[in-house]
Amino acid sequence: MPGYAPTGSGNVHYDQFLTNISVAWPNMELVGNQLFPQVTVRKQSDKYYVFNGREAWVPEASDVRAPGSEAHEIPGMKVSLDTYYAQEHSLQIAVTDEERENTDSPMSPDRDATELVTSKVLLAREIVMRDMVTATANYATGLSVTLQLAADTVSDGVTYGRQWSEANSTPIRDIRRAKAKMHAKSWIQPNVAVIPYQVMTALEDSADLIDRIKYSERALLTPELIATMLGLGKVIVPGGGYSNTNIGQAVVPGYIWGKDVLLAYVPDRPGLRTPAFGYEFVWGYGGGLAQAVDRWREERRKSDVLRLSRRYDLKLIGVDSSGDTLAGFLFKNAVA
Repeated sequence: MPGYAPTGSGNVHYDQFLTNISVAWPNMELVGNQLFPQVTVRKQSDKYYVFNGREAWVPEASDVRAPGSEAHEIPGMKVSLDTYYAQEHSLQIAVTDEERENTDSPMSPDRDATELVTSKVLLAREIVMRDMVTATANYATGLSVTLQLAADTVSDGVTYGRQWSEANSTPIRDIRRAKAKMHAKSWIQPNVAVIPYQVMTALEDSADLIDRIKYSERALLTPELIATMLGLGKVIVPGGGYSNTNIGQAVVPGYIWGKDVLLAYVPDRPGLRTPAFGYEFVWGYGGGLAQAVDRWREERRKSDVLRLSRRYDLKLIGVDSSGDTLAGFLFKNAVA
């Protein structure tokens, strides 16, 4: 087969068929590119400009020009630099001759192996993303709040209600106040909400939401209905899980996304001077592949080895001079 090398060296062939399986695989309702749009880059590491667009909010003291005089000249927009490094994340797996010979239809060892390494690489990316966006330290002052079980919480002068699993909670009011706070900081309205499964199930019993829809034709509370109710373009409800234990230990299942709710501005497509919550800088492979599967023959092991690789860096983009995001709002512990 083209690209095979008996020792596993010298392999430069990406398997298009297996790569297509990897790209198309539906990975457990992961947030992924829905929150961090993909930016394809030509170099593994480089710099990118960070524009301080808020300078345009400051009016000039004088824009009056007398006849025959020059117009008042102002300095150009300040820009700073940040960097990315698209680290390669890669896993491989051996498919033995014995496995292939003993497999019955419709099982496919190559397909199964490809899906396994894909799931692990993308799961690791999802956990890195989750840890980044659920850390209050990454948000500008006033753009995060930790809800309490039985008391209101004041954050940067704004009062938010108690946890949304409580009978008299006010999730609609809280989210609208969070939207207003984010808009006051950046003049950007969030258009995406990440409401994890555990929070969504609590909201389905929330009197605050049910009272808004009980007389409508659609009495079932869906993500689409919540998005319409809150003036958002999309509500993402991640429900995937993982086990934070080592292989061989008892599986302890848990949700990837816990009980924190995120509001963010995600543009339809990445662009220069386009505000965004975050981007994924991807240094692709031959043929414009964001991730690729290659394989080779290792005769000494009587196995074919499949390897899945993706090179990326996740970066928060809409940030202030301290590097804290202005394009998102975080509710910690939204439910008990």
